[in-house]
Amino acid sequence: MFFLFKPVLIWYRFVKNTTIILILQSNKKFSFVKNFVLLCAKRKYMYQTSYQPNTRLHVADALRGIAILGIILLHNVEHMNFYRFPAVTNEWMIWLNKITWDGLFFTFGGKMYSIFALMFGLSFFIQNDNQMQQGKNFTLRFVWRMMLLMIFGLVNTFFFNGDILFSYALFGLLMPFVGKLNTKTVAIITCFLLLQPVEIFQIIAASLNPDYQLINANSGKYFAAMIASQENGTIWECGWYSLKNGQLATFAWNIENGRTTQLPGLFFLGMLLGRLRLFYNEKNNLKIWLGILAIAFVVFFPVYGLYNMISEFISRKELLVPVRLLCKSWSSLAQSFIYISMLVLLFYSSETIHRWMMKLTIFGRASMTNYFLQSILGAMLYYGWGFALYRYFGPVFSFLTGIVMVLVQYYFCRWWFQSHHHGPFEGLWKKLTWMKFPF
Repeated sequence: MFFLFKPVLIWYRFVKNTTIILILQSNKKFSFVKNFVLLCAKRKYMYQTSYQPNTRLHVADALRGIAILGIILLHNVEHMNFYRFPAVTNEWMIWLNKITWDGLFFTFGGKMYSIFALMFGLSFFIQNDNQMQQGKNFTLRFVWRMMLLMIFGLVNTFFFNGDILFSYALFGLLMPFVGKLNTKTVAIITCFLLLQPVEIFQIIAASLNPDYQLINANSGKYFAAMIASQENGTIWECGWYSLKNGQLATFAWNIENGRTTQLPGLFFLGMLLGRLRLFYNEKNNLKIWLGILAIAFVVFFPVYGLYNMISEFISRKELLVPVRLLCKSWSSLAQSFIYISMLVLLFYSSETIHRWMMKLTIFGRASMTNYFLQSILGAMLYYGWGFALYRYFGPVFSFLTGIVMVLVQYYFCRWWFQSHHHGPFEGLWKKLTWMKFPF
């Protein structure tokens, strides 16, 4: 059990030791805060930039584009968090709907989200490191950037109650503070979070206590409160109920599905990959990615197999649920790294794949714009205030609709980037981020 508390212990020792020394060494020449920063750097608890140039990572743009593509397809099949489908009696259509649903969730479910979150952490590292190389502190500016993202997230929630931008902004507030720690400390914190400590705790608690009850954030209550407006409400009624319940539903669902530790863990992991410069084709990085690919395969198959088989051996709900969630989280992460490592290796070693992925970079460079567009278009297509396609389209036709949506947004991006350097929302976010304040 010690490894679960090691990050807390490291932080405690760090604060205790530095505080004691500061009290002894503080003098009139230096302020307490400045002494604290200098001492942290001296004791090597703080991250120091390597002053290596952070050139544009096209492979990261392509990965981000692939991630948002998968997210759009899944959201279409889910009818934008509105699980209403027409009754089907034809056996072939039932079979096609099932393999479409299962195939898409096996391929994309939980994996595209992981890749998108990793790229978010990588983007923070690049921005922060560039500012450090100029001798600037990025902390307050990034906090302001996350506040803007919260506002954008609430706007997006009006259309789509499954918005993730608000959650990204909320957990993203941790980034500039954790980002000040050295790489070893960040790695320990990241491993701790990605091990799914809440689920491990629940497994231990359920094993030791026969009366233990699972953590239940009751996300279903919030989702149920929005169904009527999605089905029959006007755009304003639907938007209001979504604003009222959407983020509560998302946060509760995150608690129930292990995302409250996994999401910041993925952010920090993306930051670590940036520090290690693994997305650049330099030194022996491709060999490292080959090793990551091998490890990901070794982890994925047994853990995914256990996820599918464990219900045959455990019947008690309080034990089965966290064990399956643990297996699902670990297997999804492993599968995500199978995708990432293969794509990185192919990007740098295959001219054909390189050309194909380069075409997707514009989709990734406008990922925020594409996320907004899929929310607006998806709500208009599937909700009652729009075309109400939930009444007519099952998973197969929704998947085909998703493909059309991706193509429409892709060609919009191609047109837009002929005369712009950033996507519409990306450009707005950048301008607001770097606006000058009178203070």
